[in-house]
Amino acid sequence: MTTILSAILRVMLYGTLAAGLLFAGHYLINDAGHKPTPTEAKNTQVETPSASESPGARAEPVPPPAPAAREIAKAVDDNSALAGSARESFEKGDYRTAADLCRQLAETSSKASLCAGLSYFKLADYASAIPYLEKALESGADEFTARKYLSFSYYYRDNFDQSMLNAEKGRVIAKDAELESFYSRLVREKQAHRNYVGESSNHFRVQFDGYEHGEMSRKVIGMLEEAYSATGRDIDYFPSEPITVILYTTHDFHDITQAPGWSGGIFDRKDGKIRVPVRGAEGRDALLKTVLTHEYVHAMIHSITKSCPLWVHEGMAEYYSKGPSQRIGQAIPLTRLEESLAGLNGRGIMIAYAESHSAVSYLIDKYRPYRMKDMLYCLARGSDLNTAFKDSFQMSYTEFTERWGKR
Repeated sequence: MTTILSAILRVMLYGTLAAGLLFAGHYLINDAGHKPTPTEAKNTQVETPSASESPGARAEPVPPPAPAAREIAKAVDDNSALAGSARESFEKGDYRTAADLCRQLAETSSKASLCAGLSYFKLADYASAIPYLEKALESGADEFTARKYLSFSYYYRDNFDQSMLNAEKGRVIAKDAELESFYSRLVREKQAHRNYVGESSNHFRVQFDGYEHGEMSRKVIGMLEEAYSATGRDIDYFPSEPITVILYTTHDFHDITQAPGWSGGIFDRKDGKIRVPVRGAEGRDALLKTVLTHEYVHAMIHSITKSCPLWVHEGMAEYYSKGPSQRIGQAIPLTRLEESLAGLNGRGIMIAYAESHSAVSYLIDKYRPYRMKDMLYCLARGSDLNTAFKDSFQMSYTEFTERWGKR
């Protein structure tokens, strides 16, 4: 089975750290204050512009599979049925099964720990990925790949020093566009955070520049605690773990996160942190509260399930930060908004947010908030979207997307 790790790395290279909107929840800045009317949404022609025009198309170039993948494949028995099943599971996106099978392989071949580590990485289970990737290093498996994903994993586990160390060692071994881009972010973040201090409440850890944002921190914490209480009472759910919130100047925010220019805040599903630019927010408390509430709702959903469709993520964030929305219908099919907004132009993104807001408003107003929570719990237990929808709303997801907003 010479291709198990080659297959795994192929998926990793084409699916990791996409810098579009797949792993991040953004707050949309609309300086004009205009919301699309139902007629405007219906009549909007959604275009797919070039990458240079599209706010959502900010992904780094994807490098080709590394030659080292051929060497990694030698770590596993070529003719093993177990290895073949692991490869098949990984290629299908069944990373949980792949992790279980790769873990079994690692019991007889320590180099196969790399397979397990990469599988856990794809599950966003970085706490489990790290020991397997470290064991892969010790066993003499491909050092560059282990270092690269250790750098990512340690970062998402809030261990900046180990992330930087592995990135630096990986860069010495091989040139890789993805790692270079990530390393550049680490360097920018280290520079921006040089004067950072922390302040905590029961539910939030806020990091900020003591010189730039010292007077803002208590206000931000107060707004976050209010969002925690109000949203929690409505949906009857309160995250049990503290959420990290990082405050930036506008320049540092866009420089570090590489968020599109229309983003006024971001929740990163990879590391579970909220990042918000607050320089210039003085005297704009209402907007700041809306942004913080929007991003908090993303964090709340993420604490329940990692499998929530993007339109539900954005719709719930809009609903709890702005209130119910008017019905505008499906100018863009909701199925087109399940994973990413990449490929939409500026007006298309506005419509996508408004449509997501409208769809969630309909579901919450008709079925009540606890039904939304039920759906999120179903997804967390591994149900597919159709099953989760039907169990929660007495209709399948397919039925909803085919009927809602089309008459």
